[in-house]
Amino acid sequence: MRGCLLLFLCALPCIARTAEPPAFAGDYGHAATASADDVVWQVEEAGRDWRVTLVTTGETHDAHRLQARGRDAFWSRMDWPLDSGARADCLTWGEQPGSLQDLLADAPLAPSAPGEDYGHAVLCHVPPAARARIGWIADNASDWFYYDPLLGVIEARALR
Repeated sequence: MRGCLLLFLCALPCIARTAEPPAFAGDYGHAATASADDVVWQVEEAGRDWRVTLVTTGETHDAHRLQARGRDAFWSRMDWPLDSGARADCLTWGEQPGSLQDLLADAPLAPSAPGEDYGHAVLCHVPPAARARIGWIADNASDWFYYDPLLGVIEARALR
């Protein structure tokens, strides 16, 4: 009996971890859809990283969580207060967008380690206090936003 109890107690941390939904996993939408409940992206955990599916096309992308350096690069490009990104949690996927200098230089982008820079698309959760300091998203009702070079910054919603 004591052996069974010990085995159960050792298994509790694993059970507790699997009971929590992984961060980012779920369905997401934005205000530019016909219905507020329309799913635009589905995010799934894929090992240590993530997979994003664009629902309308079925197109999938491998995604990774941005580390501090990647968030700082994105926040800097957006000209947002750098310290407002410290508590943001972001996923990114796709090719890194080039700057005007990159385009004029006609040189390939230097590769970076995953998480150290952002790709074509960025999905972020920004806590309300930090969001209030960023003019572009301060008035959003949601703590989520999506960015790509074509749409710019758009309010997103976690639909789960």
